[in-house]
Parts: sequence; C-alpha cells; structure tokens
Amino acid sequence: MNYILTLLISYFVGTISGSYIIGNLFLNKDIRKYGSGNAGTTNAMRVLGKKAGVLTFLIDFLKGALVTLIIRRIFGDEFVPLAILGAVIGHDFPFYMKFKGGKGVATTLGALALFNFPLTLICYVVWVLGTVLTKMVSVGSILFFVSIIIVYSFMSNLAMSNILIIDIIALIGIIRHKDNIKRIIAGNENKIGGRK
Repeated sequence: MNYILTLLISYFVGTISGSYIIGNLFLNKDIRKYGSGNAGTTNAMRVLGKKAGVLTFLIDFLKGALVTLIIRRIFGDEFVPLAILGAVIGHDFPFYMKFKGGKGVATTLGALALFNFPLTLICYVVWVLGTVLTKMVSVGSILFFVSIIIVYSFMSNLAMSNILIIDIIALIGIIRHKDNIKRIIAGNENKIGGRK
C-alpha cells in the first residue's frame, strides 16, 4: 500500500507544470503550441522569455525537492527513488495536459539534490560542463542523465532495487530527448544564442 501511495502522491505533485502555469495564467499562452512544444525550461525561455524560463525551472526543481521531502518524512528514505520516478512520470505525462509535459531535467535534479546532494552535485557539474562546452542545453541534459546512471550505479550504497529505479528515471530522461539526439546527429540542434 505504501508503494501505491508513494507513486500517487509523487505523480500528482509532479504534474504541477511551471511552464504551463506561467504561460496560461499570466501570458495567455499554451507552451505546448509554441516552439518545440515541450513544457520545459528551455522551451519556456524561448517562447515565454528568460524570466518565465527561470521561474519554470524553479517551480519544476522545487516540486522535485518537495516530493523527496514529503515521501522521506512519511515513508522513509527507501521510498524516495520510487517517489522521484512518480514525480518524473507526472512531469513528463501530466493527465490534465493530455500527457504532454516536459523532459524531467529540473524535477529530477531537484529531487535527487535533496536525496543525495554530493552525488547529484557531480551530475549537475557534468550537465553544466556539457552545456557550456557544446553550447547545447540538450547535450548537457543528456549527459546529466547518463552521469546519473554511472554515479548512482557505482558510487551510491543504495539497495540494488533503488539503483535500478534511478537508472530507469535517467533512461526515461534520455528517451525523452530522442528528437534532440536526432537533431544533434544531423547537426541542426539549436545552440545557446540561436546558433546552429
């Protein structure tokens, strides 16, 4: 029963979409109808502006942290990886947005940062370096998820079942970037500043 409650609570918290709230309530824009159609930070910055993009990131980051905090308090640390999975699924596939959400980067970062800050900091540094060196947010994000698999698989003392759940979270993040991967390979992925 605790497993079901963990997934339900975290899923519904995860469905709180920063870009959707800011776009619809304050700017009268459905983020899914503009740009890449993705309800995440990068598209929010391009479509809604930098301030809205930053707010989107903060909302998505904080809801991830909130899920970790709530589930840790109610059920304990061993349920947190499952909660993060639920939150990411909620973010990526929110029921009230016809299951068309974001890619889960900020939510994953926020949730894992509160769960295990030292290990997540390594992954964050990989994300920043990947983004800065390639000038592509998508590359940094993909490397962020890849680093989660490596870091949490080989440097954490979690139970194997929880490592597997975190690996699944990261794999979902990579798969959600499949269109970006195609554009990276084709050499026409958007770069920071609008350059290709």
